[in-house]
Amino acid sequence: MGKFIAAIDHSGGSTGGVLERYGQDYTEENKMDLVHKMRLRMVNSPDFTSDNIWGAIMYKDSVERGLAHIMNSKGIKSFLKIDSGCDEDGTLKQFPVKQMLSYALRTDCHGTKMRSIVKGVGMAHPVLKQQFTIAQTVSEYGLVPIIEPEVPIDHPIKGEVEEALLYQLYEFLDEYSTKCILKLTPPENPNLYKPLLEFDNVEQIVFLSGGYPTAEACRRLSMADGISASFSRALSEGIDANQSDVVFDARLSLNISDIVKASGHKGG
Repeated sequence: MGKFIAAIDHSGGSTGGVLERYGQDYTEENKMDLVHKMRLRMVNSPDFTSDNIWGAIMYKDSVERGLAHIMNSKGIKSFLKIDSGCDEDGTLKQFPVKQMLSYALRTDCHGTKMRSIVKGVGMAHPVLKQQFTIAQTVSEYGLVPIIEPEVPIDHPIKGEVEEALLYQLYEFLDEYSTKCILKLTPPENPNLYKPLLEFDNVEQIVFLSGGYPTAEACRRLSMADGISASFSRALSEGIDANQSDVVFDARLSLNISDIVKASGHKGG
């Protein structure tokens, strides 16, 4: 068993879907207020503690509303989502890197997160080149970068793309000089990425849930030695705006318990 990173970093573009799954009506004008209210309800739930969760990834809107301060007061390290989404090819859109890193420092964040999408075998190299270049700058600011090259769970040749990604990760980690956290899609070969834990500059490997239901995400995670979680949808599965606090807390606690049990399995 092991602690994990809570991913509660839905940006403006994905917030509508989050609220729909949460059973919450919204408008474009109030959706960020409502998703922040949902996040506060999660964070204030009894088992959302540093005993189970060691880090939390947040969107800037949440940090501006004081969520990083709340996390820090609970002994949970804050990570700021710094990217502005992906271009059509899956690479990061241009964003003000140094401005975002200065903001992360001002708000006492421990690190940052960037997400790209590896849409095919040939995209592994350009995605990682961009990610590791920015990660080097993140490290120079004294922050820990979470590098997230996501392989879609429904990719028709998912296993082949993952093999290509592994090969390129070896290449880039050989050249990268400081610490990072790798956030990866649970692979078809459960221990595919385990050898990367031997790199001194890999602080941790965590799996994203990627749209898998909580049970399937945890099953895949439990088959991987020494790897933890950074789940978003699988963390919030089954919670609803119309639930009583007792029912809400019970469901979230069940999700947290399942993720903790699956994290760091065997080798962790």
